[in-house]
Amino acid sequence: MQKKILVNILVVATLLIAIGFNIYGRMQSKDLPLSHAELGSLMPEADFFREADEPFLYYQAYKDNNLIGYCVNSIDVAPDAKGYGGPIEILIGFNVYGGIQNIKVLQHAETPDYVNGINERRFLDQFIGKGPKDRFIIGEDMDAITHASISSKAVAGIVRICTEKMQIIIDPASAHLAGGPEARGGSNIDFYMTVLIITFLLVAFYFKKDFLRYTGLIISIMYFGFLKANFISMTNLGKVFLWNLPDLKTEIAWYVFIFSGIILTFLLGAFYCSYMCPFGGLQIFLKKIFKFRLEITPALAGRLRKIRYILLWVFTVLLISLNNPNIVNYEPFSTVFLRRGTAITWAIVIIILVSSLFHHRPFCNYFCAAGACMDMISKWGRRVFRKK
Repeated sequence: MQKKILVNILVVATLLIAIGFNIYGRMQSKDLPLSHAELGSLMPEADFFREADEPFLYYQAYKDNNLIGYCVNSIDVAPDAKGYGGPIEILIGFNVYGGIQNIKVLQHAETPDYVNGINERRFLDQFIGKGPKDRFIIGEDMDAITHASISSKAVAGIVRICTEKMQIIIDPASAHLAGGPEARGGSNIDFYMTVLIITFLLVAFYFKKDFLRYTGLIISIMYFGFLKANFISMTNLGKVFLWNLPDLKTEIAWYVFIFSGIILTFLLGAFYCSYMCPFGGLQIFLKKIFKFRLEITPALAGRLRKIRYILLWVFTVLLISLNNPNIVNYEPFSTVFLRRGTAITWAIVIIILVSSLFHHRPFCNYFCAAGACMDMISKWGRRVFRKK
């Protein structure tokens, strides 16, 4: 009992220290004005830039004392707009008619495995030449980064807002003709597919039929895994905890998936891990290939299960202290379902998947910190709703 009390005190103390670091870091972060070098890299033909601060901070570009364009930082124009992991800072150059002349992503907090093309010209060049009458809709007049639709839509939305607001300065008479928020429009097939699949998984859970469960896991592996690369990871849980969430209107399918997994686990038990998780489902099917089972003693299994709780504690302290959920992106999910990774991550994936042939879900049972968090949520739900 005394040991348990000491552990609880240690956990609470480290979390409080992490919260203190988080608050201090937020207080120290300040937006600095753009340097001449940054502006010059966007519009190299300009001789000098003049700062203006009404109705927001922007920069006028001059050549031979003639106005040739404007530069803005998206943080100054659209401070509330953000991506999947938080604010995305974009430097945009406009010509005197309001058309986009150049664009650069200065910094972002998106998960690297998903947005390694966000700074590439093949993505950013799509914005050049667009103006206030364009819709900036991914899938309509623009292409997304593969497996990064949330971040792609966020960048497009931020650039659209900046383009529309610049019309107030460039051509006030036509500013009301800009696309406006309704330009996002369109049906969200991801939302309907997510709701349909989760409904099917609930039916499988209710009837407790293996055929329905395995069918649902196959669908989850294919749709949530390989097609959408969506899962409840430590990074996603960190985003929820820090409230660094994507736009609700455009990414409602993400909210349905993440919060359904959390809420249904709280209400029903290990629902997400047993019925929704694509990586867990992949391990289950791999185990069925071989009938040989590698047994370990219950005592050893109990000690190994503590590893994921230790990982949960360490990663929680890290993400709160640094205010960066991407710092805990260690799971093999993206390597498997995005087919991207270093030699080390692929070696870890191979070890995990080969181990899954002989032992039931080794990663889930011993090394998944997100699974440990979901277990805690399930236990809290049992105490509140499922005592009987």
